[in-house]
Amino acid sequence: MEAYLDRDVKLNSTAQTKDGSIKGQVVRGGVNLAVGQIFIQICSFARNIIIARLISPADFGIASMFAISLSLVEMISSLAAEKLIIQASEGDSERFQSTIQCLQFFRGCVIGLVLFSIAGPLARLFGVEDARWAFRWLGFIPFIRGLIHQDMTRLQRHMKFGPSILVEVGVSVVVTIAAFPLGKWFGDYSAMLWIIVAQAGIGVLGSHIVAERRYRWALDKGIISQVLTFGWPLLINGLLMFGILQGDRFMIGAASRLFGREIYSLGDLGVYSVAFSLAFAPTVLITSISTPLFLPLLSRVQDSERSFERRYYFVCQTIALAGGLFSIPFIISGEWIIRVIYGSKYANAGSVIAWLAAMQALRIIRTGPTLAAMAKGDTKNAMYSNVVRSVAFVGVVMTAAFGGSLSLIAASGFMGEVLAMGFCVGRLQRVHRIPMMVCLKPALLSGAFMIFGAAAGSVFHMNQSLLVSLSVSLATLICFLGGIFFAFKNFRNELITFVANN
Repeated sequence: MEAYLDRDVKLNSTAQTKDGSIKGQVVRGGVNLAVGQIFIQICSFARNIIIARLISPADFGIASMFAISLSLVEMISSLAAEKLIIQASEGDSERFQSTIQCLQFFRGCVIGLVLFSIAGPLARLFGVEDARWAFRWLGFIPFIRGLIHQDMTRLQRHMKFGPSILVEVGVSVVVTIAAFPLGKWFGDYSAMLWIIVAQAGIGVLGSHIVAERRYRWALDKGIISQVLTFGWPLLINGLLMFGILQGDRFMIGAASRLFGREIYSLGDLGVYSVAFSLAFAPTVLITSISTPLFLPLLSRVQDSERSFERRYYFVCQTIALAGGLFSIPFIISGEWIIRVIYGSKYANAGSVIAWLAAMQALRIIRTGPTLAAMAKGDTKNAMYSNVVRSVAFVGVVMTAAFGGSLSLIAASGFMGEVLAMGFCVGRLQRVHRIPMMVCLKPALLSGAFMIFGAAAGSVFHMNQSLLVSLSVSLATLICFLGGIFFAFKNFRNELITFVANN
């Protein structure tokens, strides 16, 4: 990989790992992140399965409202200051980190108070006034998270992912173990509430345990100005992200109150949330690996056009491969996967999983150009792209107003991702002179196989046979891998070289 990623740019020795090579950094960092994040997502997945099987779909719908409400206040207040620690040239300084930590605590206090204050209106909006106490408890979570030690984020500048992985894995193990006794004890939505509270508290404690520096606060006007300049587009982007990630479920949960008649039940919200969490899991996994791994890799050569484009090409191919591998099985066999994992009471989720999986595949692929823009210090690309993506929310609202199916709501999100992808790569070319086809080639190849998988599902009626469904999924994945390796020679050669040498 070293020859492919960086043939003509020598890295500064302070930014190198012990073997002094990009190959060592990328491979070791990628393996560590992949193993850690896969384990974390397995724990998260298992936790959701445990809770979903122990409580009713209606209670699971209420539990999903906690995530919606928490996301609302956190996304619309995020300046992504922790990302600036990685991107900024002075992000290693202690004063820079201390100022970020102070700002994060202040932010946590503010949004915690806001969430506590609006607990009553939120409970009424969702028609679950008996759960008002639970929404108030959510207000303590941002306050707790505001005390996170950012040293484990700083270490990612040097491709040191061990501390952050250790904390996340430890938190995941503890709360997953606690899921069954909590679910059995409470037997309703409150089990998920206490899991979320415990997750926040243990995460903060872990961040302080693995830190190399002492936890300090500082206030530096220059750094605060830099944070605001870097983060204000992401602040707007956070509001847009809420509409993108939570807007459909918010509308399903609130439609009856908003339009004055019974449209969707809490059970419908629970079913849709199960499908969404299943389809969204690969997105969380891949982006949580890609962002800390590829952002510093691209940022280091942001001023070298040739090396930047070469690394960006590799990033796009890798992410497209990962997105297709995860999404194709859900598109083809999603209904069976839901039946086996969550049980027959969530079987209706099979009608929306294919659209949601296709939507998340595009979102995964869009990570590549988004990281490229961010590495250039351009946070407006993500904001503008999500403005375009938010057009889909109009379709969601109209579908809900006319009592349309959950599948149409999911399809609206997919069309929004198509528009956002086109805008994202187009702006990257216009502003930074990075060709659109660098990203679109692997994206189009992945899309072609997803369409093929969806068509095969219709032809073979795979919901009637688990064996046929799995067989078609496997055959499509093999063809997809062959297509990637055939179409992208450099990518194929680098992987072959890596396997041969390791």
